[in-house]
Amino acid sequence: MHHRLPLVTWLLLGVLLSTVVACTAEQSLPSGLPLVSVVAPAAAPVVADSARYWSMTFDARRPHEPEDLDRLAALGTTHLTLIPFGFQEHIDTPAIRMNTDARWYSESDDGIRQISLEAEERGMGLILKPHVWIGRYDAGGQTRADLGFESEDDWTSWEADYRRFMLHYATLAQEVGADVLVVGTELARAARERPAFWRALIADVRARYDGKLTYAGNWHDEYADVPFWDALDYIGVQAYFPLTNSPGPPAVREAVAGWDRHAEALHDLAMEMDRPVLFTEIGYRSVSYAGQRPWAWPQRDEPVPPDEAAQAALYQAFFERFAEVPWFAGAVFWKWHPAAEGDRPLAFTPQGKAAEDVLRSGFQRTR
Repeated sequence: MHHRLPLVTWLLLGVLLSTVVACTAEQSLPSGLPLVSVVAPAAAPVVADSARYWSMTFDARRPHEPEDLDRLAALGTTHLTLIPFGFQEHIDTPAIRMNTDARWYSESDDGIRQISLEAEERGMGLILKPHVWIGRYDAGGQTRADLGFESEDDWTSWEADYRRFMLHYATLAQEVGADVLVVGTELARAARERPAFWRALIADVRARYDGKLTYAGNWHDEYADVPFWDALDYIGVQAYFPLTNSPGPPAVREAVAGWDRHAEALHDLAMEMDRPVLFTEIGYRSVSYAGQRPWAWPQRDEPVPPDEAAQAALYQAFFERFAEVPWFAGAVFWKWHPAAEGDRPLAFTPQGKAAEDVLRSGFQRTR
């Protein structure tokens, strides 16, 4: 929807305003918690789009009901993020299988087209974020970060498949008017070792798609070293940063303080690259240890009780820290399901939990 929403207009206004924006050392928020600026007073601030991305990853196995998107729009969601997949058997198998007619509705081309139309009717834009899926559901220790090859022939073969994969979604992103396209997700080894490929790919994508581009670098040992941020519009971060040392439920103030060192590093990179930061993924499970291990995936029959208060506190801390940071472009939250697809008391989704009200308040506060 980049040609139908005024994001570019807002960006131009933000650039003009950047010459007169003063950096404040501390700002009082409605909760009474201080938000300490991490912008160095001597540096000219990077100003993100005035209209922030407050996006929800929408994951629908089957076609959803209209009420599912009505609820997201009423929450204050500005964009839906959809994730189609390319499938690779092993991290060292140089072939990607595409499945554009996937049975999983929100991953299929037709599902993406329909969801984008329904989102637009409700005033929401679209972010398209293709992923490479390695192996089966349990990848046996394989991670996208380690995807790579020992021979130049294998690299060249994989890059040809990845280019085909990404250009398909660049064309689809242009067709549905997506505001942002993510050109890669957590492919740390490939990003470090093959920067020339990524720069050429980004140029090819821009020839087909005229929206904003980013790459989703993992919070752990990747995002600070991506060698082609200058070719993109946003520094994208998969933001599962640990915020507490304790497995117990965090207080909001403790979690806000836990962001300090991470926010400093993010600020420094934004200043160095002259690019705003977009959290391409962030979320918290409704379990007590979510602040210590935000990345921990739910295990089947996990013997822990739900803790909605812990999840809500972590979302509140996020808004306290980032709601008014000028170099921050917004976040993609993980994630939301159609109501018909069941309750998830220990999962990442905030729907139907205390965190849903925190998101609603946070979205409204930052408009």
